[in-house]
Amino acid sequence: MKMDQVAKHALAIDNRLSFTTAIVGGVVGAVLFVAGAQAADAITSKVDVTPAANKFTAADWRAVSLSASRILMHVDEALDALAEKKNDQALANIEKGTTLTNILNGVVPGATVKTEITGAGITYKDETRVKPKFVPIYREYDMVDTISPVTAQKQISHADTSASTKAPRAPEFSYVGLDYSDVKLDLRLAHRDLLAAQDLLKAGDTAAAKLVLQDIENNGVIFEFSATRMPLARAMDNLRLAESELKNNHPDQAKAALGAATDALKNYETVTGDSRAKEVKQLQEQINEVANNIGRYNPESFSKKVSEWWDKVVDWLDKAG
Repeated sequence: MKMDQVAKHALAIDNRLSFTTAIVGGVVGAVLFVAGAQAADAITSKVDVTPAANKFTAADWRAVSLSASRILMHVDEALDALAEKKNDQALANIEKGTTLTNILNGVVPGATVKTEITGAGITYKDETRVKPKFVPIYREYDMVDTISPVTAQKQISHADTSASTKAPRAPEFSYVGLDYSDVKLDLRLAHRDLLAAQDLLKAGDTAAAKLVLQDIENNGVIFEFSATRMPLARAMDNLRLAESELKNNHPDQAKAALGAATDALKNYETVTGDSRAKEVKQLQEQINEVANNIGRYNPESFSKKVSEWWDKVVDWLDKAG
């Protein structure tokens, strides 16, 4: 092969290599460009939740429950006062209810939520203190019945709704024996409605104030049913009933209520895990021991025992979820 032919052949090869290199380079560049665009368009998020350092005890939650119950009591008394055109008395009850919601909003443990979202080269950060929306209401036999007015108002508000359109609702309760596991107060709704009722009443709009207060009873009190929690709720209910009966010098009825409490705990024993079954059985034995010797106890010493058992059941109820 002549030299000029060799040179031409080499040049052709070099041109093909350059062309191929250019194509490969273009493809790689395009891939890098797309990847870069995708990276720029990507969005990431991170959420860190830190629970409150202070943990409430069963006694603390009982105080919360008492506060929530008193809120409902003041709502009901305010509605009664409005019906009797005693606006000053209604306003006094609304203000007392608001005082209690302020207390609960200040003390109920919450959580700190830190959120970070990044996208398009921009970063968003926020830190929020989150308080529980609901607080529990426990049945107490030495307290004013605040649940019956709520159930009555719910029945009135649903009276015009046909059975075919009614949403299924958990069974409501007033006394031992009816099916319920939990009653909760929507603290945010109650606080908002009490403030609104206060402003409306001061402005002279009693009709609107009445509607806002009724909203607390209609939508602010939640009844729930849980097969796991139900036996614990029954046990709590009967323990407090036993305490009330002995205070009223009815030892036989107190003993019967303790028997109902241990029956409920036996039912809980069948649905709880093996690790807790032993604790539940021990509590049943303690209650039976006191029930069989109830004559030895005065109301004060008996109440102390009931409170110990009640606190333990509340703790299990909290952990039952």
